[in-house]
Amino acid sequence: MVSVNKTGTRYRVITGIVALPIYFFALASDCFNSIFILIASLVISLITLYEYYIICDRGNDGKPFTILGITAGAIVNIIMYLYAFGNKHGFTYTWITEAKLFFPFLALFLSVILIIQLFWRPIKGGIHSVAVTVFGVIYIVFFFSHIILMKALNDGFLHILILNIVIMMNDTAAYFGGSYLGKHKLNFAVSPNKSWEGYFFGLLFSIIAMILTNKLFYIFLDKNLFTLIESIILGAVFSTLGHIGDLVESAIKRDGSKKDSGSLLPGHGGMWDVFDALIFSSPFYYYYLIYFK
Repeated sequence: MVSVNKTGTRYRVITGIVALPIYFFALASDCFNSIFILIASLVISLITLYEYYIICDRGNDGKPFTILGITAGAIVNIIMYLYAFGNKHGFTYTWITEAKLFFPFLALFLSVILIIQLFWRPIKGGIHSVAVTVFGVIYIVFFFSHIILMKALNDGFLHILILNIVIMMNDTAAYFGGSYLGKHKLNFAVSPNKSWEGYFFGLLFSIIAMILTNKLFYIFLDKNLFTLIESIILGAVFSTLGHIGDLVESAIKRDGSKKDSGSLLPGHGGMWDVFDALIFSSPFYYYYLIYFK
C-alpha cells in the first residue's frame, strides 16, 4: 500500500473546486456561436503542447519547433471549430467549413519545418526535432480538439459531460484504490507504481459513473443516451482508454526524466497530467457517436 500525500490531496481538491466551474462553463456555454469551447480547447491543448515540448527538448540533440508547433496547434483548433460550427451558424465562406482544409495545412506545416531544419538547423537531432513537433500537434492538439466536434453534435454538451465525469471517476478511483489497497503491481516499465487494484477500482467506478450519469440524464432531462449494455461497455472502454492515455504521458515523461508535465495546477502537476486520459479518449468517443449513434 502506498501512503496518500494529504497535502497533495488537499491541493487537488482546492484546484478542482476553483477550476471545474470555469471549465464546465466553457464546455456548456452556447454564447457567441459556442466560442468558449474553442477557447477552452485552445488553452488546454496549447498549454499541454508546450509542456510536451519542454519534456522533449534535448538541447543540442534535438529541439522541438516550439513556436511553429504552438502556432500550428492554434490553427488546428480554429479549423476544427470552423468545420464544427461553420455550417451550423451560417458562416459566409463555405470553403472554411470543409474538413479537407486540415490536410493541405498539415502538408504546409510539415514542409515549413522540414525546410527550416534542412537549411537553418544542425543536422544532428533533426529527425527528433521534426518528429516530436509534428507528433505533438497531431496527438495532443488534434486529438483533444475533438471536443469541439463533439460539442456541435446533438446533445453535444451532454456527451462531453459524460465523458469527463467517467474519466474523472476513473482517475480518482484508480488513484485512491491504488494508494490504499494497491499490492499487486502492473509491472509496466513506464509507470511501475500502478497496481491491479487501482486499475480495477477505476474500471468499476467508470462503469458505475457511466450508468448513473446516463440514468440521471434520463430522469432530469428525459435524455436516454445509451442502453444499460452500452453504458457498461462504454464505461469499461473509457476506463481502458484513460489508462492508456495516462501511460502514454508517463512513457514520454520517463523518457524526458520528468515526474510531472508541469506545475500549473497545484496538487495535479501540469495541464497534461490532468487531461492525459481525455486527450486519448475524445476521438474514439466522437467517432463512436458519429458512426454508431
